[in-house]
Amino acid sequence: MHNLHKEIMSMHNPLSGSGSASAFAPAHITGFFVICKHEDPALMGSLGCGVTLRSGVITSVTAPGPDTTPCDVPVVRSVVSRLTSRSCLIRSRSDIPIGAGFGASGAYAIGAALAINRALSLNLTAGQLSRVAHIAEVENRTGLGDVVAQSLGGIVIRCTAGASARLNRIYTDERDVFWVVFDEISTKEMLEDKNTADRINPAGRDSLRELLKRPTFENFMIQSKRFAVETGLMSDAVSDAVEAVEAAGGMVSQAMLGDAVFAFDLSERGGAGDAITPIGSVLSEFGSVGRSRIDFGGARLISNDRLRI
Repeated sequence: MHNLHKEIMSMHNPLSGSGSASAFAPAHITGFFVICKHEDPALMGSLGCGVTLRSGVITSVTAPGPDTTPCDVPVVRSVVSRLTSRSCLIRSRSDIPIGAGFGASGAYAIGAALAINRALSLNLTAGQLSRVAHIAEVENRTGLGDVVAQSLGGIVIRCTAGASARLNRIYTDERDVFWVVFDEISTKEMLEDKNTADRINPAGRDSLRELLKRPTFENFMIQSKRFAVETGLMSDAVSDAVEAVEAAGGMVSQAMLGDAVFAFDLSERGGAGDAITPIGSVLSEFGSVGRSRIDFGGARLISNDRLRI
């Protein structure tokens, strides 16, 4: 499913609490990464760099909740089981592609953790909640570095791996990110493929080394494109779209790990969000074009009236 994704779910246990809360978690597009394995899921993760978006997942938690529909999102089940045995109703709304390299599972995980913490007055810190969400992602093989980047927001460099990763943010102007999704890719299958890891890690380390020498938005896109080419992960559709965007003067690469492209129009600075841009026009030849601003706020609590399902 590539478009609007909605679901209503509940987790039930005999104990009960009371309260409600909502949280927003931004999408996260990874440009390049390095897989860092470890027996401890809190220490397993990835190095790399990616960008968070104002598009994302809004999650609302109400406790106590009715025992109606079982939760069908594994990372959310994992988060709930680590945080509480109380009954709670969880409702989520997503306006980002699923299974396309936009960090949707990470957004579900950290959003649920934030909202549960507030609704049930657990009084856990942001770091503790990020750790719970990160472990849920790693254990379910749905991601390695999305949660820590989504917790901070912006263009985030992950300098070390794990739930307590050392992060740096690249400063840039407000920009619109454009994308086209071609197909879904299983993150779990890709991460478990040793041949893929053998191609990813050397290229990812090279890209990270070069980005740290010149940590700019433009170099992030250059290193992301380099990574996509060197790993051979580009599909023919992605390659064709990349070539077309570059011919139009934009910067573009592949969303990792997804069969999708993300691009920036270098001529666009703070213009009208609905205006047609050269890059948006070029991408429209390849499919439905998504568009969102960079989010600099990271995962956060929001007022309950923002959730409409």
